[in-house]
Amino acid sequence: MQQSRHQPESTHMLTRIFSFRGIPSSYRKVDGWGVHAFKLINAKGEVTYVKFHFKSRQGNEGYNVHQAQEEQGKDFNNLTDDLYTNLKKGNFPVWDLYIQTLKPSELNNFRYNPLDDTKVWLDVPEVKVGTLTLNKVPDNFFQTTETVAFDPSNMVPGIEPSEDRMLQGRLFSYADAHMYRLGSNYQQLPINRPRVPVNNYNQDGYGNQEHTKGDVNYQPSVETGAVTDNPQYKATQTALSGTTQQQIIAKTDNFEQAGVYYLSLTPQQQDDLIEALGGELKKVKNPTVRQAMLSHFYKANATYGTRLANWTKDDVKTIQALADKLKD
Repeated sequence: MQQSRHQPESTHMLTRIFSFRGIPSSYRKVDGWGVHAFKLINAKGEVTYVKFHFKSRQGNEGYNVHQAQEEQGKDFNNLTDDLYTNLKKGNFPVWDLYIQTLKPSELNNFRYNPLDDTKVWLDVPEVKVGTLTLNKVPDNFFQTTETVAFDPSNMVPGIEPSEDRMLQGRLFSYADAHMYRLGSNYQQLPINRPRVPVNNYNQDGYGNQEHTKGDVNYQPSVETGAVTDNPQYKATQTALSGTTQQQIIAKTDNFEQAGVYYLSLTPQQQDDLIEALGGELKKVKNPTVRQAMLSHFYKANATYGTRLANWTKDDVKTIQALADKLKD
């Protein structure tokens, strides 16, 4: 909470994770959100910004703090047991994949920046494009999960990263972490290996499993059979203007979406959110920090902030006055 006081952009995420979505009752009943925006590139090189969203056909369910204590008191491994039990019964969970798309010319049509990954794209239609069915677990769970290397820089042709600032950092940091953890040739491990042939001059090093032939390990080369780049898979060019910077996003809109989400909850879900989040805020001993946080939630929605302030026994008028000084 001390850190979040200085990061009002966390208001939306805190509201979500202290709601029923923060403690799922089943892995089968959780949506999958693509936090970042990406780019779809067609054969003409035209760009469309996209967000991905896997929606569970099993619905979304979660525990409140009392239910979580009871369930995990009976079975601390309840989520894994639920998933394995249902898979053994043939109750395979299904997720539908939806996308939201925006043209580059539409990025400035919102109160927030669509490339800000603390935001969802409100009022942008979703289109179903596929379905995912989970019908098995890895044959060797430990081996697979210990060597798998999820990395946002691993993309198929036709998908590219957007200018999302956090994504740009993760493109490097995730791959770098895997290289340190699994070795320079981690992409050759069975779980990470592409399903199509890869032709490049990467060779040798720790864990190398390829058998490069010949003495050419550079390009371009006049040698017969030398590997050349396929221009079809070159990244698109993006025109840039402005200056380099290290500052916050200009259009922050830090509070609105937390309020929208609060109002989307049922009355019981709202009650559970107030109890869960209010209980944690009540533990904050520094009143300046606690009241600053309460003002963020009040700015998102006055009823939301008032109920939290009543829970922590802070003066609502003080919280309102602090909220009035906040900028979106």
